[in-house]
Amino acid sequence: MTNHTGARAGRWQLGLLYLLVCLIWGTTWYGMKMSVETLPPITAAGLRFLVAFPFLLAVCLAAPGVSLLPPPGRRWVVPFIAVVYIAVPYALINYGEQHISSGLAALIFSSVVVFLLLFSVLISRISVSWTQWAGVVVGLGCLIGIVQLTAGISARGVLAPAAVLLAAVMHALTYAVMARYGGTVHVLTQETLPIGLGAVGLVVLGAFVERPDLGAISGRSLTGVLYLGLVGSVIGFAAYFYLLQHVDAVLVSYVFVLFPVVALFGSALLENSALPALAVGLAVVMLAAFGLTKKATGGGSAATPAPVVPDDGATLDGSTLDTIFEHARVAYPGEACGFVHASGRVHEARNTADEMHRKDPVRFPRTAATGYVLAPADLMYLEDNLDVDDPVVVLYHSHPNGRAYFSDEDRRNALVDGVPLYPTLEQLVVGIDDTGVREARLFRCVDGEYTELRFLPGPDRRTAEVG
Repeated sequence: MTNHTGARAGRWQLGLLYLLVCLIWGTTWYGMKMSVETLPPITAAGLRFLVAFPFLLAVCLAAPGVSLLPPPGRRWVVPFIAVVYIAVPYALINYGEQHISSGLAALIFSSVVVFLLLFSVLISRISVSWTQWAGVVVGLGCLIGIVQLTAGISARGVLAPAAVLLAAVMHALTYAVMARYGGTVHVLTQETLPIGLGAVGLVVLGAFVERPDLGAISGRSLTGVLYLGLVGSVIGFAAYFYLLQHVDAVLVSYVFVLFPVVALFGSALLENSALPALAVGLAVVMLAAFGLTKKATGGGSAATPAPVVPDDGATLDGSTLDTIFEHARVAYPGEACGFVHASGRVHEARNTADEMHRKDPVRFPRTAATGYVLAPADLMYLEDNLDVDDPVVVLYHSHPNGRAYFSDEDRRNALVDGVPLYPTLEQLVVGIDDTGVREARLFRCVDGEYTELRFLPGPDRRTAEVG
């Protein structure tokens, strides 16, 4: 069950939210600079998240249908985000901000867009145009030049910028991994417990390693910690992850190109640490080059033609089916939904049926147990990937406690006046129950009717099962 009205609703609110994220993330760099004036970096990072955690926990527990823990197949998300996204990167950034300006730190961190592209190639096998690779090379070259002009090229001078750069690499890895494997985990679940664990770990580590003098903490440092905890972590993180689930991911990622501009202006005004003229010129070129890396793949000329899916659905090979079946298991007893590219790459979509049902049970009578509603961001992803080098060719969804058949409801949502809404897409339906995946069937629309192309026995199907 799909719905296409949500993609057009609330665009101006999302635009304001987008600007808010740029403003918050641009000013948090000065907040981090303030926090480490009289606090050591590990302790400052821990206190920031310790402030944020109770507020996030309250929201998470109060939100209907939101679990503090991810589903069983996604429990690894908690320690992964706590370490790779929270604890280590922010301790590194705080260390860097003790030695370089907040504007320069933000500029270095904007390289996350480059590393996100590289990790997406490795993890999700996205195709990359020559203009994107040019953006990577030019952008990183400008960044090296900026660091050389401002921090020097000695080992001592490069250490602080290198710490911020490593934090950018770790954040990029997190975004790429979560985009590939974390689509079914709610935004509050992604954020709350990892921040709590990261906070405790950082504070305890700081107490043993840094032995902070709490009596020497200044009011400015406390103000910085509170701003980072309440505004940067609670509002900023939540707004960004919300945008990721409701707006095209490429568009959202431009935040990393825009917030350094805010940070550079703030650094010049508040720290009196404007970049040299040549460094400013390099920064403009660098941000423009980083913007090129965010161009949607498939927009340029292709070296090879787009793959063609054979009539027997051969793109659904073993590893692709394993990914789809695992998604169905994780989503059970709700419906899983997503897309398959011609290369076999799987994009796990988010089923918003429960959320829509709670908001408007009359328009959306079905819950996730009996239907699926694609999130606006996933609808935009589908539209953007129908005519690219590696197009989406299959839309899949599961039938919890049911068989793999193309239901009347599926037909109503797939056809408009007897014509497929997406004529190039085949439809894969997965039947699953509490014993596991039973079967899957691939369908294609022929003369206004969805006809079975291929039967795929489920790996978890009982041998005694009949009919």
